[in-house]
Amino acid sequence: MGVEIGPDDMDLLTKFVLKLGGYAEGLFDHHEFGFPKNVLRNHITRVVEDLRRMRDASEARVVRLRPPWVPKDAVWDETDEPWNYGQTLRFAAGATMVTERYRDRMTRENLRSAVTAKILHKCQAGILDDLVDRGLYTFIEAKDLYNHCFASMIDPGFEINTFRKELAMMLKQEQLGMFDLITNITAAFNELFQESPNGPDLFYEMERVDERVILGQALTMFQKHPTFDLHKLKRITSGFWAPDPDLVWHERLSSYVSGATYYNLIDMCFLTNPVSASELDTTVRSWYYFDLVIAHLNHFVGLHTDLKAGMANLALISMREPELLGLVNLPGYSPNLTIQDYEVQFRRTAEFLSRAISAAAGGLNDEDYYYPFITIMIPVVMMGDWIGTRDDMIHAFLREVAPGIRESIRESGRHEALVEEVAATRAT
Repeated sequence: MGVEIGPDDMDLLTKFVLKLGGYAEGLFDHHEFGFPKNVLRNHITRVVEDLRRMRDASEARVVRLRPPWVPKDAVWDETDEPWNYGQTLRFAAGATMVTERYRDRMTRENLRSAVTAKILHKCQAGILDDLVDRGLYTFIEAKDLYNHCFASMIDPGFEINTFRKELAMMLKQEQLGMFDLITNITAAFNELFQESPNGPDLFYEMERVDERVILGQALTMFQKHPTFDLHKLKRITSGFWAPDPDLVWHERLSSYVSGATYYNLIDMCFLTNPVSASELDTTVRSWYYFDLVIAHLNHFVGLHTDLKAGMANLALISMREPELLGLVNLPGYSPNLTIQDYEVQFRRTAEFLSRAISAAAGGLNDEDYYYPFITIMIPVVMMGDWIGTRDDMIHAFLREVAPGIRESIRESGRHEALVEEVAATRAT
């Protein structure tokens, strides 16, 4: 039978990919990335074709994601409801692009399953993130909720009735409207994972990433009112592992709260042949930094919204750490941020993106320029709320990123061929 995403959800995902891909193509008129835009266009076209094929569900069990409060024609919504469906679907659209790295090593059926599983997992993560941010959860309660859902999604002994009973006791009363959707997502993902060719072999690696994200998300309790305690957060996170010693505590935490590494592991579950240990190690190292960047960009865009809701997110902490460490609580705090504050943080975040693409280019074969493609798409997806309103900020960040993309292409040894491709593209 299999599992499919509802057709309305697939339509919205496809719209997001087209919108984000079109915006990314336009960036080539303003920035020198060192490779032709048709490379990016080809990746986007393949993602769209995959999603359109997936829309026509056969006899599979359909999981419908759109909540009843979201209008059918909503695309770029922001909402005060329990779950920001539109934002999560945009992030899920970005997650589907990760499969471009692995598509040629999957059967058509397994590619469909991999993309479906990633959409489900991204929605689960988005739901839990919003529930915890908007509900009065303690650190332990938040950690238990995340652990119950994420662990159950890959549990070989998953039993739906037991899951439902425990979930009902964990959710806040006002959030029980999400109960059925969380349950359906968990059961559907578990089914896909258990049937995947390599899922059991990757179980412990996926569990490790899950535990990292669970801890990172639960620790956000110390970033918001009324449980704000930045000194405690700093003490805990300063000891978090990082590939390089120069990362400060809130940068280490940033990589923990994002779970994009997991979407590579989901794809690896569905490969025809298992990945090698060296590919797995290189992927995990490079995506540590991609995760860090994803969290930074998400928090840059949401900084003022989060502060208004009583939360000092990681972008604000990175810009105003000394001031925030001196606060007992957040209400009434105004950071008075400047463009220069953002520019300093953009440079630091771009450095992490350069580390990510360099690690990937140095240890992985990348004949179709997947990593330059995904390095552009990550900022476009994560900064999507600024499209049309703060394009100057998107361009400011990409000016910092472009040199790292060009350098990674030079390191790959294919620079001369690309110079010819770029020249040919400009001539047409």
